[in-house]
Amino acid sequence: MLPLQGKRLRRTLAGLLSALLSLACEPAAPTPPAAAPSGLAARPAPQKPVFAWRAELGASTVHLLGSVHVAKPDLYPLDARIEQPFAESDALVLELVLDEAAQLDAARRMMELGRLPAGKRLSDVVAPETWELLVRRQTELNLPLFGLRGFRPWFVAVTVTTQALQREGFSSEHGIDEHFRLAAAQRGERIEALESLDTQLQLFSSLSSEAEEQMLRQTLEDLDSYGAELSSAFRLWSAGDAAGVDELLIAPMQKEYPDLFQRLFVDRNRAMVERILELAQVPGRYFVVVGAGHLVGNTGIVALLGARGVPVQQL
Repeated sequence: MLPLQGKRLRRTLAGLLSALLSLACEPAAPTPPAAAPSGLAARPAPQKPVFAWRAELGASTVHLLGSVHVAKPDLYPLDARIEQPFAESDALVLELVLDEAAQLDAARRMMELGRLPAGKRLSDVVAPETWELLVRRQTELNLPLFGLRGFRPWFVAVTVTTQALQREGFSSEHGIDEHFRLAAAQRGERIEALESLDTQLQLFSSLSSEAEEQMLRQTLEDLDSYGAELSSAFRLWSAGDAAGVDELLIAPMQKEYPDLFQRLFVDRNRAMVERILELAQVPGRYFVVVGAGHLVGNTGIVALLGARGVPVQQL
C-alpha cells in the first residue's frame, strides 16, 4: 500500500474539480442545553461558529463561505448565519460559474483532456500491479469501468471517486455551490467567478505520470473508507472548526508536497484574493462560496486578507 501522504495527495487532487469532493456532509446533531440550577433561568448555550467569515472592504461587505461541493439532501436547511447574508447580497461569487450548459461543456472538455493518445490504453501507462488492482476492484464493487480503458489515470480516479460518493448518497446536485447558484439564478442575482474552467483543468493536465498513477492507486485502495473520511471532515466543517480542517486536509500536503501545495493552494489563493479585492472595488454586498480548504491555514484566503489589513471575523 502507498504511504499515508498518498492518501493526502489523492484526496486533495480529487477535490480540485468543483463538481467533485472537498468535504462532505451530514449535519451534526445539536447539543442539548445543560440543565439550569434550581431557581435560576437557563443561560442560552453559546453558538458554535459556522464555516463562514465577514470581511469589510471599504464600502463593500464580503461574506466568505467554505464550500461543501458534494452533499446529501439532509445538509439543508443551512444555518441562518449562512443563508441570511446570501439573502441580503448583491452578487454571488463562486469558484466556477457552471450552469447546466457550462457543466456539459466542462464534462466534454474534461473527457477530451483525460483521453489517452490514439492507440494507448490505461494498461499501457500504469504498472501491472495498479492495473490488476483496478480489475479486482471493478469486480468486487461492480464498477462500470470498461469504457474508461482509453483514459488517463487521473480521469479514471476522478470517475471512481464520483461513483464512490454516489454510492454513499453524496451528490454535487446537493452541494453548497449548486444550492446557491440555483437560488441566485432564480432571483436573477448577478453571479461572478473567481477562476476559469481552464485554470482548474490545467491542474490535472500538469500532473506527472507518477502523480497520476499514485492518485489512481490510492483512490482504488481507499474506496471502502470514503464514507468515514467524508463524515469526519464534515463534522469539522459543521462545527466551524477551521483549524481542524486545516490539520486534516491542508497542512499535511503543505508539509509533504510543498511544490504541489504552492501550485494548488498558495498561488490560487493569492489570485482569488486579488479577484475578491477587484470585485469589492464596486461597493456592494458580495457572497463568496469557495472550497473550504482555500479559506484555512496561514496561506488561506482569510489569512491573506487579514495580512492586507482587511478586518475579517468568523460568524
